[in-house]
Amino acid sequence: MNGFLRFAKRLLIFILLVVAVDRIGGFVLKKLYFSQEKGQFSQITYSLDSTTHDVLVFGSSRAIRHYSPAILSEKLKKSVYNVGMDGQMIPYYAALQEVILNRYTPKMIILDVTPWELNAGEAKYHKLSALLPYVDEHPELLKYVSYSSDLEPVKLYSHIYPYNSSLFIGLYNFLLKNKLPDYANGYLPLERSMGEKGFKIQKANAVHEAAAEEKQKDIYDEKAIALLRQFLRKAEEKNIKTLVVVSPVIFSNSFNSTKLQKLRDIVADYPAVKFYDYSQDTNYTDKFQLYADIFHLNKKGAERYSSELAHDIVN
Repeated sequence: MNGFLRFAKRLLIFILLVVAVDRIGGFVLKKLYFSQEKGQFSQITYSLDSTTHDVLVFGSSRAIRHYSPAILSEKLKKSVYNVGMDGQMIPYYAALQEVILNRYTPKMIILDVTPWELNAGEAKYHKLSALLPYVDEHPELLKYVSYSSDLEPVKLYSHIYPYNSSLFIGLYNFLLKNKLPDYANGYLPLERSMGEKGFKIQKANAVHEAAAEEKQKDIYDEKAIALLRQFLRKAEEKNIKTLVVVSPVIFSNSFNSTKLQKLRDIVADYPAVKFYDYSQDTNYTDKFQLYADIFHLNKKGAERYSSELAHDIVN
């Protein structure tokens, strides 16, 4: 009996130590995370908690690289902020939008999206771990982070867990903040230009990639489609002028035509939402000098595109 009591006492002490370390560690990591003034995490924080701009640009890295708030703002006569995030897809846009619309109503939303985002796959949900640090302040995010695992609500009992995936990037951003680039209202253009040799090699590869994509033409991520519909419905309910945009791509066959049409059909179910497709625009296809790589326009291409998009919106 005495042996059991000693074991129970030691176990209790161990549990209390673990809890204390978790609470203290979580407190320190939270302070570190939310003290960042530059970098992708500070962009998420500002997007969720602070922006009150007239126009919001949602999307992935293509949103960050392709949309110049300065150019759009000048031509639209409205303040513009880019809430895009590297590597994210439809689930992230839906989560971000819900939190923002609970706080205020922008006048216009531009959603940059690609047909690839309708492809089946779980990777897009695992990336929602980027929102874990915000669940405590924004409990509506819990349902989104739970898409990656039913255990997420349990894991969040740990105060350290929300910062696991961001620890090293957060330390880098905190310690070397002077080396981080300055986002211009969420815009971070790429200065480099794709070389002609690289363009020719990638164009040859694109033929094979297009063939592989064609085999998946009838396979969809229904959950992502439902979240896209949710995004458009919420914007419509708030009477927000909404544009769904496929921004320029370097190869005209980059996107599966079936999925591109599916995207067009989804948007057509929302009469107040406009669909803009620049994926076949010959002003951009095969113009390697306007691209930093096969996925992103460079600064020259982005500024030309932002000006053209603003012109099309106004007219």
